[in-house]
Amino acid sequence: MRDILNLQALKHSKSRKHQTIYEKAHRLLQKGWETVELSESQILEIASAFPQLSVKVAIGGDIIIKSKKDTWVLRDEVRFYTLYHKSFTIERGRMKDRYHVQDVFYDLEFVLASVISHDEYKLGTGKLNMRKVQELADQGQVCS
Repeated sequence: MRDILNLQALKHSKSRKHQTIYEKAHRLLQKGWETVELSESQILEIASAFPQLSVKVAIGGDIIIKSKKDTWVLRDEVRFYTLYHKSFTIERGRMKDRYHVQDVFYDLEFVLASVISHDEYKLGTGKLNMRKVQELADQGQVCS
């Protein structure tokens, strides 16, 4: 499903992370970038180059990504992809799932490589390194 991220809410947020995401999304919009509309089979073919991840396409087109550590939802916003990260909060003594905006991207392979890199960093088996993420993304493009 091609959706619309609420950029105005990010723009007016006091969170530095939200400001950074807004600025990145705004740059992508200014450049006139558009994501390639992919079929479910094309998405799964690209994802097959990343065996560390379990990728499914939900009804409506959201892409559900499960990694060793986390669950993610990727939405195609036409101009870019928005990656949402699942987290837990405690509300009235109960754990609830919440999704928050993690980042925006223009390349599916780079999103998947970033999720792997994030897992490695959080599990203590690697560093967040943009060069490594780019290499993983490039390998995914070669395989697909």
